[in-house]
Amino acid sequence: MTKNYLAAGFGLLGLLGCATAQASCGSTACSINTNWDEHGMSHPGWMADLRYSYSRANKLRSGSNKITANPTDPTLTAGSEVENLRTINKIITADLDYTHDDHWGVMLHLPFVSRDHNHSLADPVTPGYESFSASALGDIKVVGRYRWTLDETSRSGMGVKFGLKLNTGKKDFVIAQTGVRPAEVTLQPGNGSTDLIVGAFWQQATPGSDWNWFAQGTMQNSISSGATFRPGNQVNLDGGARYALGHNLSGLLQLNAQWNGTDSGSAAALSPVTGGASSGGKTYSLSPGLSYAFTPDTQLYGLVQLPLHQYVNGEQLTASSSVTVGISHRF
Repeated sequence: MTKNYLAAGFGLLGLLGCATAQASCGSTACSINTNWDEHGMSHPGWMADLRYSYSRANKLRSGSNKITANPTDPTLTAGSEVENLRTINKIITADLDYTHDDHWGVMLHLPFVSRDHNHSLADPVTPGYESFSASALGDIKVVGRYRWTLDETSRSGMGVKFGLKLNTGKKDFVIAQTGVRPAEVTLQPGNGSTDLIVGAFWQQATPGSDWNWFAQGTMQNSISSGATFRPGNQVNLDGGARYALGHNLSGLLQLNAQWNGTDSGSAAALSPVTGGASSGGKTYSLSPGLSYAFTPDTQLYGLVQLPLHQYVNGEQLTASSSVTVGISHRF
């Protein structure tokens, strides 16, 4: 029974992605799938997960180097945006998962995005600033999966997943000072794109062992977008382990890698200095966490994601950490 508690706790963070991904001054926060059935032995029925994620992007970066933007730089066009302040991302996510049998399952991912952003306006004497706030439903995801067992004794298995990110997020929030939409689509809760999601995973949970392991990879590619903006492709690779710390408590540790392609279209972010693309990049992160099983069906979890290396195209705001807490219940 104890192993079942702990294995379920590990699964809560089984498909952790990078919650600090860069996309100019917005955020392409990765989904966190907290459904153990994606990796472990299937339990037919419903599971609900509710979580809160927070990140503060206030470190301006060019390539892999931290930089400082100067809004009084005379080479900048007066009144142009200077990416030098901060973006706060707060996301409440509800996942509803249904496992049909030992092989098939499907998950509905519902994010509510709250974003607050500030940047300076270039001026050789007295720089101004603009602020932007948005709170609304983001882009919904529907993802199916198929899993098969590799070895009954070690409870190892692998599977594939496939689905869509839908164009459901609101896209018409405006800048407070001007009443017009910001040039950067990535600030909005929705980016106007429908994306194809494909992936594969592997898991091993040997009975009697304090360790469980998993690895997974996903790719997200836009298949339909607006005339002025198309998000770059995204690839995630994650691997991790769970270790039993006590009767109901588990420690978790993951390594996460994410590559974001450059956005395209006339609404894609550009550098105010070089005029080149200011979107896309790569991040490698370490993500420690804890989970606690109140019952075999109810789990509480938390994690901190710490970037080990960040590289961005152009100039972008990045976060030094992100925090996620949540609760999951199987019906």
